[in-house]
Amino acid sequence: MAFEHNPEFGNGGIKSRRTLHELLVKNERILYSVTGILLVIVLVLSLRMSGIFSGEPGGLDGCAVNTAGEPVTGTAQVETAQALISADGCFFFAELPPGEHELFIETSDGSSFSQFVKIVSGQAVELGIIPIP
Repeated sequence: MAFEHNPEFGNGGIKSRRTLHELLVKNERILYSVTGILLVIVLVLSLRMSGIFSGEPGGLDGCAVNTAGEPVTGTAQVETAQALISADGCFFFAELPPGEHELFIETSDGSSFSQFVKIVSGQAVELGIIPIP
């Protein structure tokens, strides 16, 4: 046997067995630690890719028109972010947090409109033409 006591090496055979066992235990702990860290990294990356856990903002744009199809001016608001609706009726939000939000539009003539929108991390959501009654 490789780990039997060999008088030629003094107490080295017994010491080698203990050292090998300690080395195996230490490597097992390191392996478990590395495996745990890799699992956490994979979980975080999976959540980021799904949009559930992400700090990367998304965008939102659209163009508001009245019942005659003419562009309207005013303001668009999503939570605390506010954008002016330009003369062509369009608005744009560059950085909104991912998730479900309410878009509120108020025109210069006092008409208002709201709808829920889902902001996707790293993407611009295009609402297109929004008719305001």
